[in-house]
Amino acid sequence: MEKRKGYDFMNVWAWIGMLGIIILTPLSLLKKENRTKEEIRKVVVMEIIALTIIIAVLLFNVNYLLAIVVGFIVMIVFNKKTYTKKRLITYGAIILVIGIAVSYVFRDNPDYVLNHLIENPQTTSFYLAENGVELITYQSDVVRPLASTVKMLIAVEYAMQIDEGVLDKDRSVPLDELSRYYAKGTDGNAHVEWLKAMEGEGKVVENKVTLHDVAKGMVTYSSNANTDYLINLLRADAINERAISLGLTRHEEVYPIVGALLIPEYWKSESMNNEELIRGLEAIPIDEYRELAMHLSTQLKEEVIKIEDYTFDLPLKVQKVWSDRLIGASANNYGELLAVVSNEQLPEKAAETARDLLEWPMQLNVGNKKRFVHLGAKGGSTAFIVNDAMYAENHNGDKIEMVIFTDDLSLWQGMLIRNNLNSFESKLLGNEEYRLKIVKELSDL
Repeated sequence: MEKRKGYDFMNVWAWIGMLGIIILTPLSLLKKENRTKEEIRKVVVMEIIALTIIIAVLLFNVNYLLAIVVGFIVMIVFNKKTYTKKRLITYGAIILVIGIAVSYVFRDNPDYVLNHLIENPQTTSFYLAENGVELITYQSDVVRPLASTVKMLIAVEYAMQIDEGVLDKDRSVPLDELSRYYAKGTDGNAHVEWLKAMEGEGKVVENKVTLHDVAKGMVTYSSNANTDYLINLLRADAINERAISLGLTRHEEVYPIVGALLIPEYWKSESMNNEELIRGLEAIPIDEYRELAMHLSTQLKEEVIKIEDYTFDLPLKVQKVWSDRLIGASANNYGELLAVVSNEQLPEKAAETARDLLEWPMQLNVGNKKRFVHLGAKGGSTAFIVNDAMYAENHNGDKIEMVIFTDDLSLWQGMLIRNNLNSFESKLLGNEEYRLKIVKELSDL
């Protein structure tokens, strides 16, 4: 799930350092002799730079390292002492080195993803099938946390219930009912962005949207609030039964995502420190954990509890427990689920509905229409996970299903995989020679 894009993927010590700059920099002005125009100007410039970096990362999802580099350059520009020959040469050399390092790190490097798979078999899975033939099943039977990739199964169950007449996709859903599940700051601004899109397209009428737009918000924007609303509406047991009927034998039971986010604060006592909390959460049997997530989600639905009463200010170590306990499945199971949609094994109306939800890349990027007849995908991530599942069909009728799961990522690994995953997938889909290289590299292990 897109969870806290600005916050979670950055070391907490970096934030402490940034806040330290904001708090400590003005302290120099406490001494009267330091309150010169030049010193005041320096303090103001430093405060503005630090605040701009925080705003850029939190509100606009700018990469933290990039924001720091730009901030450093701006600080140099506004320092009068910079403009001496010696300092200009020194700072120029520093900026050049930083620029080369940044361009090297953030360049498109699809092989980084391949190399990560090769070097980390214990924490990665990869599945690839072409025209119904499995080419790669690398660690693909291992159950790993899905994060938001599970929304693909929920989308299929939604499509089936529309086909069966259980639900009407045009029914109205009050936004207030969705907001009960919205935990601010935990979904990378996904829900807010979806709401902005709905309002911009004129799809919010009397503070209501259609059920189908709720489902689209779950898939296209990855809104966790919409997801938990749909899990309650569709019923978790119906989703789990659908997984069984589709032959997904290595798929764990579905439970509410937001409901589980409440568990640490709900369960923690005032006297409990974080280490005790982590041990306690890890000791909860998974069946009880799911039931508690369901219970809390139901209480949100019925407004017995309010989500605003929870802070979600969880240390990364506590978030890791939540991430590890997310709904899991194997990569080959999701390859099979992709094939069900791609090969139109669902009833006609359900297939049409599922494609409409999952093929958002075709609507988002006009260039995809030149390359593909169908392209459907759903990714998922936390601070420790980067997953993606996608199917594609080109204009020659050739079909590919691809699933990649990665877990236990460091912040650095996660950043690089996110940066290179799109180029890896694009090259895999469009370059047969590169596909054969991946097949050879992973099959030899």
